[in-house]
Amino acid sequence: MIPKTPYTPEQNMTLERLKSLYELIRRMNSVYDLPDLLEFVVERALYLTGGRRGLLLLSDDYERKLTHIAVSQGEALNQHDLEQTLSFVSTTVIKDVLDWGEPRLIADLQTDQRYEGAASKATLTFKKVRSVLAVPLKVETQLVGLIYIDHPRQSIFGQGDLDFLSAFASQSALAIYRAQQHQRQVDELTLLNELSRSVVQVLDLDEVLTRIVNEAIRMLHIETGSVLLLDEATQELFFATSISNGQRLKIPTRLQRDQGIAGWVVTHQEPVCISQVAQDPRWFGEVETGFATRSLLCVPLQIDGRVLGVLQALNKKSPDGFNQGDIARLSAFAASATIALENARLFREASQARQLRALNELALALSSTLDLQTILNTGLEQSLLMLKAKVGAIGLRDDWSQPEIRSIQVNRGLAEVPELAERQTRLLDELLVLALNSASDKVLTFDQTQLEPYLIQFNLTEANIGAVALAPIVISGQVSGALALSCAPPDVYREEEINLLASIARFIGLSVQNSIHYTQVGAQATQLTYLNEVGSALTRSLDLGHVLKLIIAGVNTLLETERASVFLIDTDTNELVLRYSTDGEANIRLPAPWQGIAGWVATHDQPALVNDTLSDPRYLRQVAKEIGYEAHSILCVPLKVEGQVIGVIEVLNKTGGQQFNHYHQVLLTELTKWAAIALHNARLFDERGQAYQRLAAEQQRRVAAETRGAMAAIILDMAHTMNNVIGAIRVWAMQMEWAVQTNPQVALVKYKDDLHHIRQNAEEAIRLISTMTDPLEEAALTPTDVHDCLDKAVQSCWWPENVRLNRTYGPDVPLVRANAKRLEAVFHNLLSNAIQILAHRGGTIRVSTARNAAGQAEVIIADDGPGIPPELQDRVFNPGVSGKEGGLGLGLWLVETFIHQFDGTINFTTAPEKGTAFTITLKSMIREIYHA
Repeated sequence: MIPKTPYTPEQNMTLERLKSLYELIRRMNSVYDLPDLLEFVVERALYLTGGRRGLLLLSDDYERKLTHIAVSQGEALNQHDLEQTLSFVSTTVIKDVLDWGEPRLIADLQTDQRYEGAASKATLTFKKVRSVLAVPLKVETQLVGLIYIDHPRQSIFGQGDLDFLSAFASQSALAIYRAQQHQRQVDELTLLNELSRSVVQVLDLDEVLTRIVNEAIRMLHIETGSVLLLDEATQELFFATSISNGQRLKIPTRLQRDQGIAGWVVTHQEPVCISQVAQDPRWFGEVETGFATRSLLCVPLQIDGRVLGVLQALNKKSPDGFNQGDIARLSAFAASATIALENARLFREASQARQLRALNELALALSSTLDLQTILNTGLEQSLLMLKAKVGAIGLRDDWSQPEIRSIQVNRGLAEVPELAERQTRLLDELLVLALNSASDKVLTFDQTQLEPYLIQFNLTEANIGAVALAPIVISGQVSGALALSCAPPDVYREEEINLLASIARFIGLSVQNSIHYTQVGAQATQLTYLNEVGSALTRSLDLGHVLKLIIAGVNTLLETERASVFLIDTDTNELVLRYSTDGEANIRLPAPWQGIAGWVATHDQPALVNDTLSDPRYLRQVAKEIGYEAHSILCVPLKVEGQVIGVIEVLNKTGGQQFNHYHQVLLTELTKWAAIALHNARLFDERGQAYQRLAAEQQRRVAAETRGAMAAIILDMAHTMNNVIGAIRVWAMQMEWAVQTNPQVALVKYKDDLHHIRQNAEEAIRLISTMTDPLEEAALTPTDVHDCLDKAVQSCWWPENVRLNRTYGPDVPLVRANAKRLEAVFHNLLSNAIQILAHRGGTIRVSTARNAAGQAEVIIADDGPGIPPELQDRVFNPGVSGKEGGLGLGLWLVETFIHQFDGTINFTTAPEKGTAFTITLKSMIREIYHA
């Protein structure tokens, strides 16, 4: 027998290392317990290398970052605290291995040139790291983790240690990877089963949708998830829910059934997995601001061959993106989610049907009565029944105008124990006050575990109440009541119950409103009738004194008061003037700042109701002394027109000694609306009447002055011309007279030229006189041919060679009602003016006639000259206004005068360097005869 030779320590270590490798291979092939495997790897690595401390880092399954310490062994290392553990090892070496993906053997970190200046002083001294072994755990190119071993002494590890650890790490990486895959599959199946149970356990549709997306996010490790449902009515896909970073988003975008990736999935009923959505032509685009979609997995939600919508998963956190396993898991989960959605939908439809029937019965019961107490009792009892509540109350406050309506509260379902019932009653009172003071139109729900700071005062537990729902009762557009319901703990109110409570409160509010209106209408019928009569009387008058008298009489009768006064603001002096009272007209003036209750109301634009004037500092006794009347109670409201205060109405002392109340204030306010309009109209009428008188006088003065000036200029001009004409006649006559005296036998033919001149000047004088007198004489109007008058006017004018005439006569121009001689003069004047304007520059005059739509004759005389100067355009038809040097300014005045005598119209258009066009419209003689 050969004696057994003992092994050397090196051989023993080699044997141990081989055994460890075999054990690792055995575990890899037979054991999938990942924690035990990781402990084995670190323990063997430390033991077989002689290291003092060691740790194994694993990459995150989805983000592939080494942020997870799987196992750590050695002093001061805590695998549950990454930051603390890394403070005791060399993070510089770890980072170097991760960056290069290569193992590192460091005999002395302090002297190793590779880390000179990189390793911190703390690593060398405080951490006590000298020898280091670090090897990456890789399966092919995929980084699984990292094994790190160090020792406080130098040169502990050698190349053999590195070779062993590298081989050991290679097998360890494969074993860890397989164990991870096995564990991941187990976890995924467990999670899928758990998630499927989670979504089918609830029947509330909103809760089901939220759970579906949240569980999909948890299962696939994604950033955002959405459920899009198919609207059967519109065949559009809408976002039923979308969750990002734990927050539920509202996305209003709607897609057509075949639009986008979601539409494609609905149409083809197949899942879609896209790693780069921007490159897919089916991609619709972002629907959430600030969110960038990279990868997308979308699966159909279908049951019995019917597609309900799609489930979307966006942006998987793993850099590898979605894979086939994700498609299989999400598709399997979608099957359970679809069943949950269908169950929730059916449950909601059944619940809604029951609620609608109950609401219909409640509406019928409430609408069958106008008694307020019956409405409140019925509404509260049905509310408790429909929501299965334990305790309830309805409260209404007195904020209506009728004094007969008082605050009302009804309680139901209180505890039988007096002390507990008292606590519940007190709590309900406080809750109703809270709802009324908040004036919110939303239903408020809370329980003892979810109390806002302002709700801490309410001790629900003490009153044996689990949850509270406060629904506002809106009457005439304002929150004027509240419905409070409470359930026993631990119940809470769901969303559909909150919506039902809001509907009940609306029905109650409408019924209460009808009841109040019925009561008010009955009480106000007489007052409103009288108010309408007073208002009508006020608006029919424009006499300010009469309006003031009507206001005083109406106020005293309507409110049964002893006295009434009307104060108006004098805008010129800024004084508040007492214009009228029960005693008649007055003129007491309050300078600014206005004093007294009336002054306060006018200043602040607010009504004032004072039932004790002695205790009110605003009461002005000076006015009371001046009018000789002491007021004990005063009601004063502003008079306003278009939001502007123009005065106030003040009433004093009820005739029966009663006090004024809110209802009286409402009545007086209504009356002031009529009164303010009437006063405003009367004042405007008076002011405008005076203004019209002043304006008419001023206008008459100006017209007279302008006319006198123009006529004076014309008379002076004509007098000068007449003086020249007659002066020449006088000279010729004197010459003839002297010749006869000196030579009685002289022949008359010798003075032929002088006699001719005398005749011409005499005719000129007669023409000048006719120019002034003809327009004032009445002319006979007969059927006149416009074309004939135009032709004669053209022939009577002098036409230079450089002025062209273009005539266009309409074929159906009727005879007009005019004087032929004067109409010819009109055309002659217009043509002559145009010829004189164009004579020095040349141009074209266009004459056209036509029959317009009204059957009238329309004549246009236009030139292409320089146009009428702007300063003459507004007064071109005035006498004495001429655009020609030396002109009398009578031509266009005569034209307009004659046209008006014919009951026609004349107007013109002009533009610089484009010419002027005069348009004359004359009535048809045939139409005149027909109408006559």
